[in-house]
Amino acid sequence: MRAAGGDTRDSTRAERAERTLLRLEWHGYRSFMPRDGVSIAYWGVSIVILLAAAIIFLGDAFSIESVFALGALLVFLIALYMGGGLAMTVWEYRFKEWWICLPVSRQSLVKAKIIAACGMQYVVAGGIWLACVGCGVIRWGSQDDAGVMIGGGSLVAIALSYGLLYAALVLLGVSAGYSLLGMYYGWRRWLLVPWLLIFISPFILFGLLTTIQPEYLAPSRVTAYAFIGVVAAALTYRFCTALVANYGIRDLSRHKPGSLAGLWTRRTSAAQTVGQGKIGTGFAAVYALERSRFKYWTSVKPARIAYAVLLLLAGIGGYFGARDPLELLNALRALLVIPCIIPSVIVMSMMSYEASKRRLEWWLGLPYPREKLLLARFLAIWAFMGRGVGGVLALMAVGVAAGGRGKPSYFTEGAHIGGVAYLLAAYALCGLVVTTLVFAQFYMQRSVLLTWIYAPVSFAIYFLPGLLNRWVVTEELLSSRVGTGYWIGLAAGAALLLASGPLILKATARWIHLSIFNTVETRQRQRGEQSFKFRS
Repeated sequence: MRAAGGDTRDSTRAERAERTLLRLEWHGYRSFMPRDGVSIAYWGVSIVILLAAAIIFLGDAFSIESVFALGALLVFLIALYMGGGLAMTVWEYRFKEWWICLPVSRQSLVKAKIIAACGMQYVVAGGIWLACVGCGVIRWGSQDDAGVMIGGGSLVAIALSYGLLYAALVLLGVSAGYSLLGMYYGWRRWLLVPWLLIFISPFILFGLLTTIQPEYLAPSRVTAYAFIGVVAAALTYRFCTALVANYGIRDLSRHKPGSLAGLWTRRTSAAQTVGQGKIGTGFAAVYALERSRFKYWTSVKPARIAYAVLLLLAGIGGYFGARDPLELLNALRALLVIPCIIPSVIVMSMMSYEASKRRLEWWLGLPYPREKLLLARFLAIWAFMGRGVGGVLALMAVGVAAGGRGKPSYFTEGAHIGGVAYLLAAYALCGLVVTTLVFAQFYMQRSVLLTWIYAPVSFAIYFLPGLLNRWVVTEELLSSRVGTGYWIGLAAGAALLLASGPLILKATARWIHLSIFNTVETRQRQRGEQSFKFRS
């Protein structure tokens, strides 16, 4: 009897400890929640802006089902990056040892992290879902007899089915992202190959969304997808908790801050890590410093394998795509969304990581003008992206040449070659614009009002590559000769970028030091989060 009573008391204490642990993890998200008048108004305005952007930019080119499907991709993408961000930042967490030594099981530590992150993401997913519902209601109320009619019952069915899908994608994305914490050592490093492919898959799906047949987005199909997603989310959640609890936390306990450089490569000298040859002086030295991090990451075996898989797929796609050039160009438009978005993600991640680790002070303290530091980082990012995309395009071209051998090739005609060149130039310009606008966020930190204004704008920036498919690089344009007016417009955009880019970098250089004081920890302290107390 005593043993049974003791087991019951131990179980009760363990449950109370897990609840307290969950509250501890949730504490970190409270400052972002709509819990007072100002934050509620901000969330409301953000949803309205997202709704207006969907109405203005998507218009009638997307069906209501496609709008909800686009929202599903956003939900999954944000949840995946949330989980991955948690897994990457915990290595340098100042209270890492304290967190690991809490008197609870490792599974409880992992579950609390995932559940708290999911709670925040469900609020985000709810906002995206409301914006999609609002878009559907406005389109339903403004429809006329000339177009395709949709009933109120159909709209309700669409909203409910996609709401269930959103709920499954949140847990799936956060669990898949956080599983990265268990992939840093040993045989588990090879799990990075599928993880990296999952990481970039949402960007590809953004471009392919318009090519999906409507019947595959119907409520009945989406409900089936949602149930599959629930099963996949449950399995991924269990896999993540087991992997991280058994291996990730153990690896974390022996990790020393700043030692991630030795995880995936053999121990080499600093000269070998940075690269062979002279580094140079002045701007060349700053540029070599920025490029060194990309040289390291491209030397990681899982990353190289993932890139090799992409090259193989590009070659195969080009070989079979030579039989249907227009479909190949549509697929190429979808792929080019990736280099437009990835550089901006790199900028956001690098700056946030360095500010949180107090490395930004060291970087800004280098004996060079800030404009040169920012320009070197900008060029290094795009040199890395250019080499990666260039390799993919080269293998695709080889596949097209092999697949079109012995028969007239679509890509040998002058008009079509001009269309392909315009396609590549338009997306390259779009990517440069997006990256430049992301750098402008540091200027906006000089004022709370400017930060709040820029937040929804920065979210809309990521829609620009997808909008090229609708307004600039259309399927009709690629199937015909690109007129002179299009080239003039492209040249005007490039001239505008060359004129405004240096001004943005100069303004950013003046105020980038504010990032040192704009970490998550600082924002929580400013809002009084340190006074939050736990009650037993």
